[in-house]
Amino acid sequence: MPCPADSCFSLTLTGVSTLPLTPGNGVYSGQLVVPPGGGLLALTLHSPRPLRLWIGHHLVIEDGPQRSNTHPERRLRAAACLPLSAGEHLVRVEVEPRPHHIDFVDHHCASPRHAGIVAALEQRIPDELTFTTRWQPGTTGPAACMRFERGHFRRNDQVWQEVWLRALPGFAPIFQPFIGWGTKPPSWLPTLRTEFGGQHVGAVPLDGRPPGEQRLYVPVTAVGALPPVARAPGHDERPEPDRAVVAEVTLTVANPAGEVALSMPVFELTGRLAPKTAYAELPAPDFATVWAQVPEPILPAEFAGLGRLYRAAWELLCRLWRPMPLESGLPNGYVRTAERGFATSQFVWDTAFTTLGAAYGWRAYPALASLDCLYSRQEDGGHIERQQDIRDNLPEIFEPGFGVNPPLIAPVELALARLTGQSDRLRAVYPALVAHYRWIEANRRLPDGTYWTTGLANGLDNSPSQGEGYPDLTAQMAQFAEALANIAELLETPGEASAWRTAHAEITRALNAHLWSESLGCYSTSLLGGGHNPNKVVTTFWPLWAGAVPPDRVAALARLALNPATFNRHHPLPSLSADAPLFNPAGEYWRGSVWVPTNFAALKGFWRAGETALARDFTTRHLQAVLETFDATGGVLWENFCSEQSTRGSASGRGFSWTTASPIALLLEIVIGLEPNAPARCLRWTLPPTSGFGVRRYPLGPATVDLLHTHDPASGQHRLQVATDQPFTLEVVTPAAPLTFHLNPGTHDFSLPA
Repeated sequence: MPCPADSCFSLTLTGVSTLPLTPGNGVYSGQLVVPPGGGLLALTLHSPRPLRLWIGHHLVIEDGPQRSNTHPERRLRAAACLPLSAGEHLVRVEVEPRPHHIDFVDHHCASPRHAGIVAALEQRIPDELTFTTRWQPGTTGPAACMRFERGHFRRNDQVWQEVWLRALPGFAPIFQPFIGWGTKPPSWLPTLRTEFGGQHVGAVPLDGRPPGEQRLYVPVTAVGALPPVARAPGHDERPEPDRAVVAEVTLTVANPAGEVALSMPVFELTGRLAPKTAYAELPAPDFATVWAQVPEPILPAEFAGLGRLYRAAWELLCRLWRPMPLESGLPNGYVRTAERGFATSQFVWDTAFTTLGAAYGWRAYPALASLDCLYSRQEDGGHIERQQDIRDNLPEIFEPGFGVNPPLIAPVELALARLTGQSDRLRAVYPALVAHYRWIEANRRLPDGTYWTTGLANGLDNSPSQGEGYPDLTAQMAQFAEALANIAELLETPGEASAWRTAHAEITRALNAHLWSESLGCYSTSLLGGGHNPNKVVTTFWPLWAGAVPPDRVAALARLALNPATFNRHHPLPSLSADAPLFNPAGEYWRGSVWVPTNFAALKGFWRAGETALARDFTTRHLQAVLETFDATGGVLWENFCSEQSTRGSASGRGFSWTTASPIALLLEIVIGLEPNAPARCLRWTLPPTSGFGVRRYPLGPATVDLLHTHDPASGQHRLQVATDQPFTLEVVTPAAPLTFHLNPGTHDFSLPA
């Protein structure tokens, strides 16, 4: 039966054919005419849409719309080898609609750049199918189809790439050899090999295996070689992150009927600069073992509940550990985002804040593992996408463009080094950190020196914080530059350290010149037409953590934080000021909920800026509200919290990894007041205003330190008790005067000045 003219296409036995597609679903028909004697057809296909390809009554290629809304840049690359008999063969293609971004972005966090990015993406990826065919007359071979995916791993100094193979038993071999009676038929399941070696059978991914498909990997490089670099650092010409094809290898598909050679694309390698490239299985952390080695806070009776919260945070971190197989392409397991939800995603800023707490278990807990997973996904050019799909080595793209989550990896690496004292790690990660910084600088910096992002990329989702230059990313880039300066100093490269400090100063000047609103009394997103976004958002405090706020503005931000009409609520600091029109007392995600990451940044910022009393008071109230919510909800550490009472936010998930940062890191660093500097073998202790605080088993580099501050009411005497197994310097900050003690191994007891 003839097909309508607008849905017909021509497919030849040898050559390249292009089929333009119309919007929406579509069905397209064509014919293949096979000459007498038959033969073997080798076909490759490139499509921007999910599709099904039929030849005769046989389904040859099937690619459903899995995760299509998170992969608008996704393209199907597939191949098939088909023994065909003489005659006419109907070819039928059924295509799904072109993948798209989710509608949530347009309603809640759209960027004015989104329309241009979508247009550039459509121009870069034409909406058409491309077939390449090659005919081998009078021969036979395997009947199979292959989908070429972008997953890869490294083993034995080779790169292996993912292929999904499906045998097509409906295509009988033309010259099938005689099988004698009573003998078993040979296996007709094809095997794959390249010029670099044979196949590896992959583990089934988390979401299962499509019916009849086998997940295989084949080597795409020689031993000791890497694929070509996909792009240089600097301006990224792509509309969105994708995995570029950088080379081709010959894939041989074989079974007893014969074999056929096909061209297989080699996708760009991620993690080229990663400190860890070879896979190593890490044992799941055992809570009892971890608990026996992490620091133990010593707290007065009125703060005892925070000790329970601290223990619960470590229990959650141990439960959230997820082992990963070799085939994931990850170098090891990682700490998943939550007990429920986000089962296949890893986020940059979730990982960063989780690690700030987990760092205190560095001797017993795999604190570096999740960071190593992030580095393994870094693209050529330096970009690290905000959200990664752990199943297939692809970024999850919910909005047009590149998602730049708060770039906190460098400050986190520095925080780890200040606990461990180990410079080898910093030397290994420094090139990857510099490449990440340079990518953001080249692709997100505005002419005025500030940085742009979007409401989804910066993690604030439905917050009414949109505009042009964002104070959060701008401050984070200043913080990034400062961390790189400190790392360069530890690596004894003073010239680089000086350059990074200059960058910090330049970004700080731009931040204060363009993103401070005098009328609001805070930092706010600049607008294209001039002025600032009128909403006061919690990220206004982030520049404090970056050391980028002049003293007079520190005082203004403190007044804003202390104002009950804005951020000084029952549970400080809500994500949106309480006097904002869109503030929701129940939370509504980023329209009023309290979040650990932004509280962490604000409270560490006030601490750094010298507002230690404010930081301690708000941290204590924050932890108390988290504890009360924890107790009232059966022992759950929630994704976010209500600002008006001690309960969960109206939209919040259970058991979130980053929520552990407050009960661990803020408790030790602000409530107790400990600041490590293991490379200098130094520990700074800003004493709390009341006694009874201390810590056991504090892991300061090679030293294990016990500390306790006591007060005798009868004599009025304050004392410090210290035990250490390695020499270190203790700097004690008191209201009277700073004190310095150079301590050798042993037990020490000091009387403090009144």
